[in-house]
Amino acid sequence: MLIGDVSKQFNIPADTLRYYDRIALLSPGRYGGVRRYSQGDLQKLTAIIKMKKLMFSLDEIRNILAADAQAEKELQQASPDLSVVQALLKQISTKLQEVEAMEENIKEVKEELARLAAKIKAVLREEI
Repeated sequence: MLIGDVSKQFNIPADTLRYYDRIALLSPGRYGGVRRYSQGDLQKLTAIIKMKKLMFSLDEIRNILAADAQAEKELQQASPDLSVVQALLKQISTKLQEVEAMEENIKEVKEELARLAAKIKAVLREEI
C-alpha cells in the first residue's frame, strides 16, 4: 500500500508517516524509491495509533515495539537467551502496570465527569 493510501485509510497526514520513517518508528520497505506498506506495517501503525491515544510518547512506543520484535526474534530461536527474555518480561510487566494505573485514573475521571454532568443537568432542570 502506498503512503497516500495509508494516509487516507488511517486519517494520518503523509508527513506524519514520513516522520515515523525518519525516526525509524515505522519504516516500510521501499521499492523504486517509493514507500510500500506491508500488512505487518499496517498492524504496527495500528498499534502506534492506539498507544498515541493513550498518550504514550514516541520513545515509549519505540521501546515497546522493539521489545515485541526482540521477543519475536527470541521465540524463533531454538535456544532463546533467557536473560534477554526475562529482561523483556520485566519491561513489559512494568509497562502493563503503568497502563493499569492509567485505566484506574481514567475510571476515576469518568466518574467525576458523570457526577459533574448530573449536577449541571439538575441545575438546568431547576431553571426550566
